Amino acid sequence: MATGTPLPRSRHFGLYKRSLNVFLRSLVTSLFTTALDFGTLVGLTELAHVNYVLATWLGTVVGSLSNFTINKVWAFSAREQPTGPAMMKFVLVQAGASGLHTLGVWLLTRFGRLPYPASKAIVAAAVYLVWNYPLNRRFVFPQPR
Repeated sequence: MATGTPLPRSRHFGLYKRSLNVFLRSLVTSLFTTALDFGTLVGLTELAHVNYVLATWLGTVVGSLSNFTINKVWAFSAREQPTGPAMMKFVLVQAGASGLHTLGVWLLTRFGRLPYPASKAIVAAAVYLVWNYPLNRRFVFPQPR
C-alpha cells in the first residue's frame, strides 16, 4: 500500500462507530433524565420532607417520563418503530430499574452509611451500565442488523 493511502474501512469499524454513537447519545439522554430524577429526589426529600426511599422511586418515575421519548427519537433513532410495543417494553425495563434504584439507594444508605445523594449517584451509574442501556438497546429499541 502506498504511503498516504488511507486504510480501507472495514464493516467492523462502521458497526463499532455506530454502536459508540448510539451509546454516547444514550448516555447524554441518561445524564439529562438522571438530573430530573436526582432533582426530584433531593427536592422531595429536602423541601417536602418525603422519605428518601419513596422520593427515590418517585424520582425514577419523573426521569423515565422524558427518557422514553428522547431515547426513541434521538438516542436509538427508532422513530419508525411502533410506539405501543416499545412503550410496553420500556415500562417493564423502567419498573425493574426503579426497583433496582430504590433497593440500591436504601441498601447503600442504610447499611453502607452513605448519604442518600452519594448512594443515588453510585446506583444510577451501575443501573444504567448493567440494566438500562443493554435492555433499551437490545429489547426496547433493537436496531436492524
